[in-house]
Amino acid sequence: MNEGGILLVDADDSSITVTWPPISKSSSSPTKYSLQYRASTSDTDTGIDSGGSLLYTSLSTELTSTTARKKNLTGAGHGFWFRVSAATKSKTRVDKSSMEYLGHVCRRPFKVLTMMEQSQRMQAPVARIDPSAASPTPNSYVAHVSWNAYQDDASLLLGYKLQIRENDGKSSWSTVAKCLSGIEVRKKNLTSRHGYMFRVRPVIQGEDGGSESNLFCSVSEGGNVIPFSCASDVVGERRKSSSAAKGSSTISSSDIMKLFKRLPNDELLARGGMRTISLSSAFANVDLVFLYASAHWCPPCRKYTPQLVQFYNDAKKFYKQDPKRTRSIEIVFVSADHDLNEFKNYYASMPWLAVPFDTSDTRERLLSWMKVKGVPQLMCLDGKTGRILESNSVGRALDLARYSRLLPGASRTGLR
Repeated sequence: MNEGGILLVDADDSSITVTWPPISKSSSSPTKYSLQYRASTSDTDTGIDSGGSLLYTSLSTELTSTTARKKNLTGAGHGFWFRVSAATKSKTRVDKSSMEYLGHVCRRPFKVLTMMEQSQRMQAPVARIDPSAASPTPNSYVAHVSWNAYQDDASLLLGYKLQIRENDGKSSWSTVAKCLSGIEVRKKNLTSRHGYMFRVRPVIQGEDGGSESNLFCSVSEGGNVIPFSCASDVVGERRKSSSAAKGSSTISSSDIMKLFKRLPNDELLARGGMRTISLSSAFANVDLVFLYASAHWCPPCRKYTPQLVQFYNDAKKFYKQDPKRTRSIEIVFVSADHDLNEFKNYYASMPWLAVPFDTSDTRERLLSWMKVKGVPQLMCLDGKTGRILESNSVGRALDLARYSRLLPGASRTGLR
């Protein structure tokens, strides 16, 4: 259990995902968090900031979620230290006293996996609520968790070790079962509105030297034990009621908004980052939704973006002038930038919406779902169903009439 500090959620051979409890002196959570990190320099390094090689680097001062993932972590065999603090209006400096930051609960640095360890991991399990199964505890629910059978060294497989953690920023991983014989299980008596995630690893005959205490700073128990899989998606999360949760008559959670799950407050950025907009408002009565994967460091992207801005502004103007003869559109920027400052500077030139840069899980899930292999990429979706109409429009004419003809029942005459 978290006593008021940072916990390890997941790690691979080049990234670490951390979480922490809501930090606030009042009853409500702060709007933003300041998160910093540095490489550990030795086995005796305690995580203290004393300048030089022990100076922390700021990841962000504008995190709105209590979970974050740091990528591109290499070359530190001793692991990495993280620390976090509330970034309120009166306390936004990143060089504040180290006493104002929360450190690791385990008092040990978090470690990435070796390439060998990463190659041995199983795929993340799939978790879903099972509405057909009754849970003995009132007001609780049942999760059905399944995973693919382990193939390597299958003749030595004894079973599977399954773990669970509550997605509340306070709870560490705990073991559900040490050696399951099957590849699925139902977990009853789940009650948290924050939801739960699961991870699994194979139990191999002859494994030894592992220790569960290692799991506070790694996803591997050490020895010759294969590391745990990545975590499943959160299951059972119940958000507070909001305008986005209420939905609208034209958009449902199973359509467009499902692509943007786990966004803080169900909101996207708008007007170059100057304000936010709820998902239900963003996609209400929108016929065509475009996902724009792009990055400031990419010269072809910087060349393509002005063309897309012109197309977007023209489409908005046409629809405002005569909505019966054209289609409504919206574009969402899905950044592939390397850091927050790159994202901010680039997004400031765009008139459309954007996935907040700090919501790395949502951004990366979208980039993966789009199967982005290079940027820029412009995907066109049916705004009502979320169906992919064109996987990549880059290199083709930005013609609203052409996109309109891709929609089902596109029989309007004189469409722009």
